[in-house]
Amino acid sequence: MFRKRFVITSGDARVGKSTTSRLLLELYLKNKLNVRVFYHGYRNKLLIYQTKCFDINHLGFSRGDSDRLLLDLEMFPKIEVILTDMPGQNLREFKFFDRDVSLIENLNCLGYRVTFLHPISHRKDCVEDYLQDLYQHFGSQVDYLVIKNHYFGKQFRYYEGSKFQADIEKVNGLELSLGGLHNDFYQLLEDTGLPYAQLVKTNSPLNTIQRSIVFNWMDDFHNSIISNAIASNYLGLSKNCTELASVGVNNQNPSNFDVTEDVESEKW
Repeated sequence: MFRKRFVITSGDARVGKSTTSRLLLELYLKNKLNVRVFYHGYRNKLLIYQTKCFDINHLGFSRGDSDRLLLDLEMFPKIEVILTDMPGQNLREFKFFDRDVSLIENLNCLGYRVTFLHPISHRKDCVEDYLQDLYQHFGSQVDYLVIKNHYFGKQFRYYEGSKFQADIEKVNGLELSLGGLHNDFYQLLEDTGLPYAQLVKTNSPLNTIQRSIVFNWMDDFHNSIISNAIASNYLGLSKNCTELASVGVNNQNPSNFDVTEDVESEKW
């Protein structure tokens, strides 16, 4: 049985891959996991977490990059989770990389099971191009966690009831939902240049209502993971699900942030 996870974000552009990665980093920090973080492409969208005990490095698609990665993982066997943020346009290159260096097989030999974390929107491309492409290439060699991003609404007609959903279910793929925020809220979070956890503190640049929205948004997503044994396993959090759930509850301040979704329509 694989005891470690190599989590790769995948999918179309602007569907919430980096947002989901940041939320995961907050959860890994909260639970004090030994994590390594990488990014593909030219932009490090996780850079704000460089100051939060994560060493975030670029991962290219050459044999040399593969050798350095595998040697690093072999030299540091206590690493529990690898998280890699991959832009959608890099998927084709990543598939060639996998074939060229037998990446999945080599990661398995080091005790890592790969999870593709795949946010989707209401667009057809998310499913018929990216998700289908992933499944056809990797099949049951990896695990799939599909994130329904409610920023785009709660109907995913190109996914729900489709052949692609059935294919993912056949290989024990899992679905989670990510709550949506107000249209201008994501840019507000970006403009602060701060990790999400710092934005809910009283000294953050956000006002009380804004902090409450961020807190509840993060908390709902984190709880959907730690309360689900399969999700916890796929994301490297399954060592003690009961303990993780307890940590999630205990970290909630009962005097904090009990705000309904209606406030999201406020002007920021």
